[in-house]
Amino acid sequence: MRVTSVQIVIAAAVLAGCSQPTATTPPAKLPAGYHAFQAPPRFTETGGTQPASLELKTAAQPGCQPDGEVSRNGNIVTVSLKVMLAKFGMNNPANPGGADDQVILRSYGGCKAGPVIEVRPGNTLRVNLNNTLAAQPDPSCNIAGPGCFNTVNLHTHGLHVSPAGNSDNVLLNIAPQTKFPYEYNIPEDHPSGTFWYHAHRHGSTAAQVASGESGVLLIRGNRPYTPPTPVNPHPIADIDTILHDAAGKPMKAQLFLLQQIPYACFVDDPKAPWQQIYTTAGLYNAKSPGTNPPGGISPANAPWICPPSTPAAPVTAGAVENFGLQLNSATIWDTNGRFTSVNGVVQPTAIIPAGEIQRWRFIHAGIHDTINLQIVRSAVQTGEQLTGNRQQQRAAVKNLCPTTPGPSGIVAPGLIPQFEIAADGLTRTKIRTYSGPAVSGSIGSNYMQPGYRSDVLVVFPSDGYYCLLNQAAPASERANNGGAGQGPGGQGPSQPQLLAYIKVEGGQPVTGDLETYLRQALYDGNPTLPAPVRDGLKAGDTTPWAPFTELAPPTLGHDQVASFKIVAGPKFQINDLSYDPGRVDFTRQVNTTDDWLLTSTGEPHIFHIHVNPFEVVDVIDQSTNKSIFDANGKCILPPDKEGLVNQYCSMYHTFRDTVFVENGFQVRVRTHYDRYIGEFVIHCHILDHEDGGMMLNINIVPDASAPNGGIGMPGMKHGH
Repeated sequence: MRVTSVQIVIAAAVLAGCSQPTATTPPAKLPAGYHAFQAPPRFTETGGTQPASLELKTAAQPGCQPDGEVSRNGNIVTVSLKVMLAKFGMNNPANPGGADDQVILRSYGGCKAGPVIEVRPGNTLRVNLNNTLAAQPDPSCNIAGPGCFNTVNLHTHGLHVSPAGNSDNVLLNIAPQTKFPYEYNIPEDHPSGTFWYHAHRHGSTAAQVASGESGVLLIRGNRPYTPPTPVNPHPIADIDTILHDAAGKPMKAQLFLLQQIPYACFVDDPKAPWQQIYTTAGLYNAKSPGTNPPGGISPANAPWICPPSTPAAPVTAGAVENFGLQLNSATIWDTNGRFTSVNGVVQPTAIIPAGEIQRWRFIHAGIHDTINLQIVRSAVQTGEQLTGNRQQQRAAVKNLCPTTPGPSGIVAPGLIPQFEIAADGLTRTKIRTYSGPAVSGSIGSNYMQPGYRSDVLVVFPSDGYYCLLNQAAPASERANNGGAGQGPGGQGPSQPQLLAYIKVEGGQPVTGDLETYLRQALYDGNPTLPAPVRDGLKAGDTTPWAPFTELAPPTLGHDQVASFKIVAGPKFQINDLSYDPGRVDFTRQVNTTDDWLLTSTGEPHIFHIHVNPFEVVDVIDQSTNKSIFDANGKCILPPDKEGLVNQYCSMYHTFRDTVFVENGFQVRVRTHYDRYIGEFVIHCHILDHEDGGMMLNINIVPDASAPNGGIGMPGMKHGH
């Protein structure tokens, strides 16, 4: 059966020399069972000058009506953001024709994916957060740990802004039926890039993000390259300014907010709500055995379903309400059968032309499972529709989207490279090619862990169907591998998922090497650059547009340590401590630099520190106590048995705000506490681990050697 899809349309207007979206023609309706690619929703824009927006446009998500708008008054950008319980449909290939499951989830503006927020360096972003969730007694609000799901706050993940007051302060509690005015003063020298926002109230973070409380936050930049001077050896420049063709037409772009929403349909019992989940093997509850009976399957290990509700068997709409059953398990994403969605849609289909270079911004907004991105040409060129849950699709995905590596040095046929220009929103000094020709037969892979962002340039060589694939990954290199005796967890090594179909039609085919084609296009598109800088683009050198190149080694103190582990209880710990909101675990001085040594025990974890990005300085293989990099930064690890490049191989001296900490490795990162003082957090970005206690407080003070860190006056008794 052929997939009929919709041509993704760029709406163009001209504003200050940049493309600007205008009204678009609604896309053609897809046949039953197929779903169009949809861009994340956008607010209504009123007043002032809008920023250039180059994302591809489609129709708004059905049922999504963000209750609010964005207005611009000079450098002040004001957004109204409503936290609400909303009912909408999630398409499910396990249903006949991919029909929707009805869900009732916490959301921003009633949307499956939060509305896009766009600002520029130097803007003040004001977010009027309106928590309309129900006010109800909840004893879990008075204890540390999971619970209190209707109390919220807001984190601007990756932004370099103040953590204090009403800025990026995740130690606030915005109660139900309460409004709160956030204000983020974005510095003039802030890098442009791909960031995101999400709920971050300790105890409710996982449940809220798993409900879809996340959205894309873009910093738009139009600062062109300028030559270095003795006073300013590395002037700020934005890579956006070179992503265009020779005529100045900007490259088209697209947003991919990747979410993992583990909604379940419960027995509708007012006396015991949210206690029993419908599965293909019966009702799953806290007493369900974790092991399968002979010749059968336990409901704890069975795919979830949403049967019709009847008086004899009442069924709720899909919901995220029971932390223990839905979130607190290393294997739950494998067993429940739900799909990673793209902007709130499961397995959408999009059309793009051959030969057109596009910028794809990937944001991993899931709570605890690796997404291993590959793009491959489909082996079946009829756009075959997939049905069934994720486990039932496994064999079909392998047949449709083959990625078996060829002989040494030969990539898999039909594997489409991803050319990464930015990681975690920060432009790289050199373009990283995923799945290009590699040593030892390795085919390459773009590992994305929860919290990661990856900006890639892509180009398709010829017409046909392609798979955007969440490829299988080795157990050691994905989140939640479960540890010894705890099951596989995460995306199992034998269970790839089709994220989306890409149908390529029209345009100009590319017959040569795609990397050469892309680099030549960047060279041709920027004839006014100085010759050495322009020539550097042919070698993939993007240093002039990278906001950071190297941090000086620490000069004060000693290495800081963050050691992640889960102990009996279970207790989720960093440095043998579970989170205590009243305890400051680290006090460091502003405008100083630290090296952090990161390790995990039992299973991998994910290090994330707020406010300041860090540089990945080195990765040590603890089995040999040697670096995985040679003196030139080349990765010397052999490929794993699946033929995938180890995910650390792309990180040598890159800047990030989130990093996976794999068992058996020590990751050394360097961070400079630039500009801002105040208290913020370090935590595991497997968000159920964070809610369970895998988080610490760090306080940045003006003078670590002074009384009270240099804050307040002698004899002061009040808070500060």
